[in-house]
Amino acid sequence: MNFNEIKNKFKELFSENPLIVRSPGRINLIGEHTDYNDGFVFPAAIDKEICFAVAENDMGKFRFYAYDLNEHFELEVDKLAKTETSWANYLLGVAEQYKKAGHTI
Repeated sequence: MNFNEIKNKFKELFSENPLIVRSPGRINLIGEHTDYNDGFVFPAAIDKEICFAVAENDMGKFRFYAYDLNEHFELEVDKLAKTETSWANYLLGVAEQYKKAGHTI
């Protein structure tokens, strides 16, 4: 998978030019959950990453596509709730926290 494949698939599915973001993977060899408590950690980079292509829409819906699973998911923004589609719940959880913080979704 590369950024061009992700971008092209997004444009094919949603007819929009996306913003592409990525986050490299890491593992903690020791010190899990201590770094944010001023403790010591021993992280290491790994060859995994997560990549997102995102764009706003005016449909009032979340529209997700998992490239690696070839699965679609849609949900109306005002019906934000946990779903049976487990991978979508990670994204919906982030949206829920933004909403709780007073942001418009």
